[in-house]
Amino acid sequence: MSKLATPAEINTILEQIKGMTSQWRLSPRPKNIELLQELGLSKEDVFAEITKMITWQDYLTGPERDNHRVAIPGEIWVFGTVLYQLPCYLKFQNRPTGVIVWISIHRAK
Repeated sequence: MSKLATPAEINTILEQIKGMTSQWRLSPRPKNIELLQELGLSKEDVFAEITKMITWQDYLTGPERDNHRVAIPGEIWVFGTVLYQLPCYLKFQNRPTGVIVWISIHRAK
């Protein structure tokens, strides 16, 4: 279980990743692809909307460690926000390689 981050810590990670949008990657999970298809948008369009909309107030959990059997290095952060009038679940991993992997960008359940 992770400790909750402070608003200052959340703002710091958001500022950091917003400055790295050229290094953002989307995991090709079916739920992520379904959202893009439903919206009729590219991942770049959705990334631009995330950059514009996400704030510290959307924070849910993190930083967390990867829970795969062979863990992938990098902190995982989880947010919930509204994108294109849809409540969405967002999860990204900030990898030490400088890549931000969006593990989940899909409708919230």
